[in-house]
Amino acid sequence: MTSYFMEVVGDTLRVNFATTDEGNPISAPGDRIVKDVQSQVGQLIASGQLPGGNLLKIHGRISLPASYTLAHELAHLYRAIAVSAPRLGAYIVVSSTTADYPFASRIDFHTNQVKQVPCATELSVPSFLVQLQGDVLYVQINQAVSVDGDQIVRDVKAQLQKLTDSGRLSGGNQLLKVNGRSTVLASWVIGLELAHRYGAIAVFDPKLGTPDLDSYIVTISHSPDYHVGDTIQVKCKPYQSAKIVLCGFKNTGKTVFRDGLKKAIRQREDAPDDFYVISGCPDGEGAYFSETAQRNPDLARQLKDEYKAKFTPEFAIGKAHDIEVIKNSLLLFDVGGKISPENELIMAQATHGIILAKSESEVSEWQCFCQKLHLPVIAIIYSDINANTDTITSESPLFTGTVHRLHRGEIVSHRPLIQALAKRLVEFVP
Repeated sequence: MTSYFMEVVGDTLRVNFATTDEGNPISAPGDRIVKDVQSQVGQLIASGQLPGGNLLKIHGRISLPASYTLAHELAHLYRAIAVSAPRLGAYIVVSSTTADYPFASRIDFHTNQVKQVPCATELSVPSFLVQLQGDVLYVQINQAVSVDGDQIVRDVKAQLQKLTDSGRLSGGNQLLKVNGRSTVLASWVIGLELAHRYGAIAVFDPKLGTPDLDSYIVTISHSPDYHVGDTIQVKCKPYQSAKIVLCGFKNTGKTVFRDGLKKAIRQREDAPDDFYVISGCPDGEGAYFSETAQRNPDLARQLKDEYKAKFTPEFAIGKAHDIEVIKNSLLLFDVGGKISPENELIMAQATHGIILAKSESEVSEWQCFCQKLHLPVIAIIYSDINANTDTITSESPLFTGTVHRLHRGEIVSHRPLIQALAKRLVEFVP
């Protein structure tokens, strides 16, 4: 059974992680997903369903390694490729040789209108940073600036061009490893720009490897020494990680709170470069959800329904494994709104807990659950939808307070309590 699904609908390639008959995602490691992506797209090309042409739009969920593989397999077939950016309600053109679809332009989801948003010339630093050290290309989203996906792809291409002009991206038959925090859009551009300069490209996967080994997945290869889907392990220093779980019953605003806290941490100058956020819920509210909800609530709900899955033991085992092997120095994740065996599996991988609740009785239930897991609780936050301000009652050793109006679609990263808690979490970095 394949781990990845693709379907051609008109000028759109719809992609998503494959699911079981019950609608649950098939748990698969990144190397298998990359292999399945290459196989699936190869079958679509061979059958004539991807014949090439002027434009191909990519819509759906894609892993970062899979973005490289798809980019390489499709680039020679289409004059322009555009990848969906749900929070903008548009596709962003990541590759183009035609004036019909300029690079970095937007194609509206509904009207198909092509629009070029002016370049953000006021930026003093690029929105995406690229650095080459030996055979490793280190990439990083620059949290000091806030821009949309079209600006990011411009900056990615410009940064790669600077490396090329300096003679450092010399290419050749060797392997290039890519490491760092990226976006799907940026990964497409990197893959498209570098695919034919190197014998092979391998992308770091934080969910693989061991405490003393980093794992890279070969995503593109022109060399007999490497095959797409191979894993390459590189010795690394043992790591320490703060893995912080946000827990509480449903309807407390956990997703809004998580995303606000994520943004507040990333805006801090002392935040670790490898700060990472994932969802431990199968409810479809990925990283795209909050920002999409701010711009287009109907689209956010549609995407949530498309990506929704059930909470099963298989999902919990897979998610617990992902959290266990992640090596980032600071990880923030949330879990479903039930005290359950599935959440017990997932939360057992955390090092610290945050409780978000509406009442003392809810707090007590989650405290007991955390105690059962020997999980220290570092913050207890009350969520009050009717309040007008935040209150902070204690910052140490236990952080406590009330956060107001965690309403979907609202920007909450500037709230005083969320700002203070962001500072507290950064202090937990080993």
